[in-house]
Amino acid sequence: MPPALRITDGNPVWLSQSIIPSKDTVASPGSNPTLAAISVSSQDVFVYVKIDNTGNVDLGQCACSAAVPAPWTTPPFFAGFAAGPPAAQTTQQSAGTTFTRTPFGDSIAGSGFNYSFGLAAGQCAWAWSPDGRFFARVVSSSQGGTDWYLSVVALQNVTRPNGTTVNKGQQAAQSNGVFAGAWTNASFFGWARSKAVVVSGAASGGGTSLTITCSLAPGGGSYGTLIPPTPGQVDWVNLVSPCGSVVAVTPRVLVPGNQRDITPVWTETAQAKAFTKNNLPSSGVTITGVNPLITTVQHAANGVEIATGSGTVTVDDPDCLNVAGGGVVAWVDRVRASTLPNANTGILSVGSAVASLIKQGTSLWVQVPNTNASGWANQGVPHWCLLAQAYTSDGTTIPKPWNGQAASPPLYPIALINCAQRNVMIS
Repeated sequence: MPPALRITDGNPVWLSQSIIPSKDTVASPGSNPTLAAISVSSQDVFVYVKIDNTGNVDLGQCACSAAVPAPWTTPPFFAGFAAGPPAAQTTQQSAGTTFTRTPFGDSIAGSGFNYSFGLAAGQCAWAWSPDGRFFARVVSSSQGGTDWYLSVVALQNVTRPNGTTVNKGQQAAQSNGVFAGAWTNASFFGWARSKAVVVSGAASGGGTSLTITCSLAPGGGSYGTLIPPTPGQVDWVNLVSPCGSVVAVTPRVLVPGNQRDITPVWTETAQAKAFTKNNLPSSGVTITGVNPLITTVQHAANGVEIATGSGTVTVDDPDCLNVAGGGVVAWVDRVRASTLPNANTGILSVGSAVASLIKQGTSLWVQVPNTNASGWANQGVPHWCLLAQAYTSDGTTIPKPWNGQAASPPLYPIALINCAQRNVMIS
């Protein structure tokens, strides 16, 4: 399937539910903007356009701003640790929030919220995410305990890639588990950029217990696995991509002949999935050496180099996987409805807006302001039609399908999937 954008037609065709005049200032893919009446004096009515990416690539601009080349690195351990509840109140501040510990319980508070974790009976570790959007705290039920309970709280409103929102002061993710022995410091827990918390330690039945708790995955999901014991033969290291899209569970082959494959875990879904190569699933990356290295060379297909111990292989950069086309443009015109479909007189531009990224298989509401100098003037005709189209700003991946400002514009191409219309009244 080639790259494609869709604005869903209505039933009837002139009443698309993907084109909504509204006074809202924010809309998520999972909820519709509120329909607003339009008057000739309206100053605060936007046109929201819902654009679906139905093609085979992410369309827009790469959201990863990390400079390249950049090595994949291990998660930094949590900075805070205490062996048990404090004897008196203590506080720490970061990212405009305050973490408070008392003998009676812990809490994190900021502007407009106060989240209580409850009593910490045993050891406690904590850390703010590098981008300051989340706070993570983990405790045991007893001092020197082997169990752990992790909670991740949003410190601001965070919209996940699937369009759902975690409001500030709400739990974004949680997980728990048991190690083979007591954890007595913060070195079992680390932030994978700001996308996930990686928890790794010796499992009670042998081997390594690994949990990757992903606050941006649907429902704050987690990936968990038990890595079998291979003492003296294979060790494991968790390497995180520069913008945190993938945690690569990577073997270090201590004794030749014990090669193992990397397991890439995608933090936006909390699932293990193979790397891609040239935008197609790869057959896997096998490590044969003791010092595997992963480096993002460029944000593009084949942009990641992996030193396996038997040479170097390339895979696509997961931080900007299969991104094409530049920004996605939503363009809206309006025309007196009485002129369609036989003529196109009286076409007025409403405005346009650019969405930075719409991933394949997802949708986005794009807010288009009315920038026409005439505002919503109706020329004495109350019945108008909003004409919306979607395309990519590079002009080639998905070209602009129609120019309503041409001297003699052709008929609006309503049959194209990236074009739709909605009739409205302007009173």
